[in-house]
Amino acid sequence: MKNTIYNWSLSLVILLFFGSCEKVIPIKLDNSDKQIVIEGEITIKKEPYFVRISSTKNFDENNDFPGRTDALVIITDLSTGKAEKLVHTGSGVYQTSTLQGVAGHTYQLDVTVDGKNYKAQSTIPMKVVKIDKLSIRSFELDTDKKFIVPEFTDPKGEVNFYRLRQWINGVLVKGSWARNDEAADGRVFDTPFYYDTSDEAGNPLIKDGDEVTVELQCVDKGVYDYFRTLSETIEQEAAAPANPLSNISGGALGYFNACRTFKVTSTIKL
Repeated sequence: MKNTIYNWSLSLVILLFFGSCEKVIPIKLDNSDKQIVIEGEITIKKEPYFVRISSTKNFDENNDFPGRTDALVIITDLSTGKAEKLVHTGSGVYQTSTLQGVAGHTYQLDVTVDGKNYKAQSTIPMKVVKIDKLSIRSFELDTDKKFIVPEFTDPKGEVNFYRLRQWINGVLVKGSWARNDEAADGRVFDTPFYYDTSDEAGNPLIKDGDEVTVELQCVDKGVYDYFRTLSETIEQEAAAPANPLSNISGGALGYFNACRTFKVTSTIKL
């Protein structure tokens, strides 16, 4: 889905809500703090699915986090009993070959590395929620910074959880955005997609002619809780903020996300 977004200005009062952005957080890790990091996703699209496995490092080591190449990774469709061993393709990335995600099915991820086993379960929601339109907003006192507003309608009478991602000219914007419908059942969501525009964050600014892609994911509660608490962790000012709530057992960091997705791409017209 592709269209064109036109600019309009937002009142200064919205500054009160500016806060869903990414910050650099200094977390001190000693030798005992080294942990496995697992990031996996499965959808209903007919394409390979990927799981990335890496390890945290000591505080005094560099920030290069090479992937783990020695893991055993299996995804099982608990609704059918079918299981598949994933193949390592390089840099700690493991790929499926025949597995097909199905709406309503629950999937289990099993990872074995360094003699330890990590498990996670996630269920693909039955419905996909589509983005109705995209618009763009800016602050009256800082019109150089533009923010996308994805608008979508929550299905009434259902419990729904959402995750959003955004790309500008193919570059993924850093940050964590999660929503639920606890106080907005059946209502229209139109929250601006704020993100950190500082030089330290390295996120691109939105300019005229840019191509912007927004992805809306329908996720289960475990995945929502991970990205919700990740956002809260990013916003903490503490020297050692708490880890996000992972849906992976065994002590690993990260998440396993079985989800429905909808993407829309638009060209910016200012």
